[in-house]
Order: sequence, then structure tokens, then C-alpha cells
Amino acid sequence: MTVGLPLTILNSFARAARWFGGGEAVVDSGTRLTYAELDALSLRAAALFATLGAAPGKPLALLCPPSAIYLVAWLGAVRLGALPMALHTRDSAATLAAVCRKMEPTLLVYDASMEALAAGVASNYPDLCALVEAVSALPPKRSGALRPAAAIPAALDVAPANVVLARPSEDDPAVIVLSSGTTSVPKGVVHTHRGFIENARTNLYLYQGLLPHDRSLVPLSTAFIGCYNGWFPFLNAGACTIFMEHFDLGDLVRKVSAERATHVFLTPTLWRRLLNAEEPGADFSSVRLIGFAAEPMDATTLKRLRERINPNVVQMYGSTETGAAGSCITAEEMVGERLVSVGRPMLNGDLRVVIPGGSPRDEVAPGETGEILISSPSLAAGIWRDSEATAASFVTDGDRRWWRSRDLGRIDAGGYLYLEGRRDDMIISGGINIMPARVEEVLLAHAGVAECAVVGVPNPEWGEEVQAFIVRGDPALDAATLDKHVRTSDLSSYQRPRQYNFVAELPRTATNKVLRRALRETAIPGAAAKFEPQTAPSEAQEEND
Repeated sequence: MTVGLPLTILNSFARAARWFGGGEAVVDSGTRLTYAELDALSLRAAALFATLGAAPGKPLALLCPPSAIYLVAWLGAVRLGALPMALHTRDSAATLAAVCRKMEPTLLVYDASMEALAAGVASNYPDLCALVEAVSALPPKRSGALRPAAAIPAALDVAPANVVLARPSEDDPAVIVLSSGTTSVPKGVVHTHRGFIENARTNLYLYQGLLPHDRSLVPLSTAFIGCYNGWFPFLNAGACTIFMEHFDLGDLVRKVSAERATHVFLTPTLWRRLLNAEEPGADFSSVRLIGFAAEPMDATTLKRLRERINPNVVQMYGSTETGAAGSCITAEEMVGERLVSVGRPMLNGDLRVVIPGGSPRDEVAPGETGEILISSPSLAAGIWRDSEATAASFVTDGDRRWWRSRDLGRIDAGGYLYLEGRRDDMIISGGINIMPARVEEVLLAHAGVAECAVVGVPNPEWGEEVQAFIVRGDPALDAATLDKHVRTSDLSSYQRPRQYNFVAELPRTATNKVLRRALRETAIPGAAAKFEPQTAPSEAQEEND
């Protein structure tokens, strides 16, 4: 017997609209909507989508930047029972068309500024029932290549308000979130209504409580799970989301101040750029909590964040499959070595570090490196129409489901988790495992390094050698200076880079993670002689021990 309202997105939003109808729900560069207005517009969007062929249980594709009209369309899809699926706006038309062929959406809602990309998708996926143009604050870029069936929000003024709304159960699919897709077509990760509400509940722990007066600044792509974590918990709490349609450091600083943002989450890369830019007039006095996720944070940047932006910093570790974070760490815990820890399990969640490929029962000893498994009430239901990928990504042990991260980590004696990199990113040189994160931490401690990544490159003698790719913060930085810095660190000889490659930027996936495969393909093999010769395996092993 269900006690209280079933855990569905529809019930969550209905509650927020009823009790906080006059409060701001969403703000962007040109629009402000209260909860009452968002309620009315999303209801009409659901009715419009139904007349154009959208159906319950079927994907509905969204090619939109973070904006108020995006949220109207997203909620409209959910209220109809369709499954909103935000597309990566930086992907090519060919990739997006391949996604659509795999997921089979009925409708494509595209921003007017992205007509050329939408046209490329539509021409390669002709099975759409209709296209809907969404007009945000971004300047439209219409070429006449498309003839949308409707344009919103204008069409919502005449759309019928009567529509049969979905009445989903807690465990029905609600949303499809795309993976980053580094080597193939992105997967569709399916989240249920219950999972999304548990996501919002879990994030109350991360955000240290949410109230209707809180305001979250969200500049991340709508396709990222990090974007959902930035706005859905606030919608659930009757709070406000401030969307940025286009990311710009100066605009971000101005919006934080003008909109009195209370919460700001960025990737470590974006935080580094903000710190290095030194934007004039930056005022973060309204912010009570800042955070980061998606990639490891180095201790140097973390210290600068706490000193210059806000001392109340949280870090979370999770994925598209976990929904909410799998672990987090608060400012009070970030002391000593734990400055670079990703913390302990989130509320009502659990994690294990196990033998790579093992079950949750195959735990390694504290301090040893293994594969991270995560269990959480916000865990995804599976991969859309892909039972093989679902079986490979999740494992059931007893009555609990776990997500296989393929990330390597270790747990210290106090129960704190440390990331050591991806299983696929581990470098094996002379038979010894080298984790990129430790080397990158040392490189980023140099004031002249803005960004970096370390990869393993084939070496005829050692199997692999360490090479570093550096984005300079100081144009005068050269390889000899950087190598001198590394030699004075506590890295072992076998961990030190044998080649330094200076680049304008690092290649990244749609989710802003470093694309190490591309770096390995452009690296120069056999460059080990450029710097200190590599230590013999026996000596290296002694150093490591």
C-alpha cells in the first residue's frame, strides 16, 4: 500500500506548482517564469506534442541549450508520458542522426539557433513525426531548410489546454539521458520516476538542504546528468534555476551577482578557467555553496577555490548511470590528503572497491586499488533497448543492484574514496601500473600549467612510457622547466613523463572529459630519451614499495 504521493516527477512538480506558484521557477537571459506559468505552459506543450504524434513511452528528442523554453518542453514531454531525451548540442549531425535511429524518437524539438544542426539530423533520420522549433534568447539562425510543424512558445498560446496526462507508476521509465559516447553511438541511459525523485532527495544531502529561496546557476549542456543534478533538485524543492544558454566566463560572473545565485556547480576545467581569467567585479557573496564533478580536481585548484571563491566546497563523484552522486565530500572533510578524496557514499547509497571485473563481495583491502562499484536508490534502470549493455553495466547481488564504474579507486582507513583513473587509462610500464591522476596532480601544481593530461604511449623496451600533454597558463613555460619541477616532486622515476607535448587545448568528449584516446593517437612513440632514462623494473618496484 502506497503511503502519501507516489514518487513521480508529475506529483513532485504538481506539489511545487501548488504551493510555490508565485515563486520563480526558471530564469534565462530573456525569460522569467513562475511555477504557475511553467505549469500552464508545460501543460499546453504536452497537448501540442500529443497532436503532433508524441506518445507515452516513446522518446522525444530535445536539441536545446539550457533555457526556460527547454524546461517547458521537457516538462511537457514528461506530463504527456513521453521520454525526454536531450541531445548533445556539440555532436555532429551524423552522430545525432545515429542516436535517433537507435532511440527512435517521435518528435524533435530544436532551438531556433540550431536549425542547421537540426536539418542535418532530420535529413538523416526521416522517421520523425514532426519537428518543433523552440525560440530561446539565442539569436535565431533560420535558413529555410526546415518547415517546423509549430514554434514554441508562440504556438502554446493557441494549443488546447485539455490533454490526457500520464499517470505513471514509480518504476515506469521517465527520462533518457545520453552517455558521452567516446568511441561509438552514445547509449540511452533510462531513469525511472522513482529514480529521479530519489536523485532530488539524495542531492539535498549534497546541497546541504534546499529551500524555495535558493537559486542554482546552471551553465551545463542539457544532455549532461550534471545539468539535471543542477536543476531538478531545485524544481523539486520549489526553488529557482538560472539557465545560461551560452557559456561565457564574464556572463557567468555577472549572472551570479545579478541573480543572487546561491549554488554554483562547474567542472574542474571551468573552475580553473574562471580562476585564471580573474574576471573584474566578480561578486560571489550570495553563493553559499560551490561544487564540482565530472573529473578529478587537483589540490592546487581546490585551495585557490576555497581562498578566492567560497570556502564551502563540495565534490561529488557519480555518472549518468548513478543519477545522483555515488559519493561526496564536504569542505570540513577536505583536509590533508583528503583534499583530493571524493568522499564517502551519498545518503542511502553504498560503494565497494573490488577486484576489477569482480562482484561486490570481491573487495580489495583498504589502500589497495580496485574497480569502484556503486549502489544507489537513484541508479538507472538500464540501457535503452540494449540488454547486453545493461548486463555489462550493472550487477545484482542479492536484492541490491550495483553499477560497474570501470573507474579505479582506493579507500583509506577512514573510509574515504580516492579516484585513481579509468581502467582503460592505466599506464603499464615495465610491468608496473601507473595512474595518470597522480602525475597530473604534480603537473598542475606548477603555476605555469593551466590544464594537462597524461597518457601511456608504446615503448619498445618498457611496453609503455608516460607522456604529458600541457596547456600553458604561462606562455614562457618550456619542457625543461617543467621536467625540473617534476624531478623535485615525490613522483618515482618510472612515473615521470618522458615527453612534454604543448597544445592549445585538450580534446574532450561532449561531457567535457579529456579524450585520452585522441591524445594517445597523436603522441610520439619512443621519445623516452628526451628526459631522464627510465628506471629498471626492479628498482622501480622497490621505489614503489
